[in-house]
Amino acid sequence: MRTGEPSLVTASERLRGFERALTEHDLTVDPDLVIDAGSSIEGGRLAMTELVENRRMPSAIFAGCDETAFDALMALRDLGLSAPKNVSIIGIDDHQMSWFLGLTTISQPVADQGAFAANLLIESLHRPGLPNPPSNHVLDTKLVERKSTRRRR
Repeated sequence: MRTGEPSLVTASERLRGFERALTEHDLTVDPDLVIDAGSSIEGGRLAMTELVENRRMPSAIFAGCDETAFDALMALRDLGLSAPKNVSIIGIDDHQMSWFLGLTTISQPVADQGAFAANLLIESLHRPGLPNPPSNHVLDTKLVERKSTRRRR
């Protein structure tokens, strides 16, 4: 599953990163299993229901944000399925509810992201003639393994 509105850079970049990671491990992306779920909780339910009822069940779901993964987990439950028994689910963001729901996720340093952006803004206000800010700034992320995923057998 991918998330985000087509105009959001984050969603398209996350999808590109997902596709690149699969390619680097000699795996392919099945376009029939890529569903734009939006970046909402409701989108996760719709996308998961679409997969289970009209497509086929993959072994794992990569949701573009934790909120989408939340309702994908609930949709599985409503369909008589569960994660990780029937499918592994992973999100991104490490939302506060991720721990409560047992969602495996990719944690981002949100406070560091905000501080970096604020510092760029302050610097540009104090020194308006500076060149453009960096277009790429990488901060560490980490995988937080919880109960919604299992290793492939």
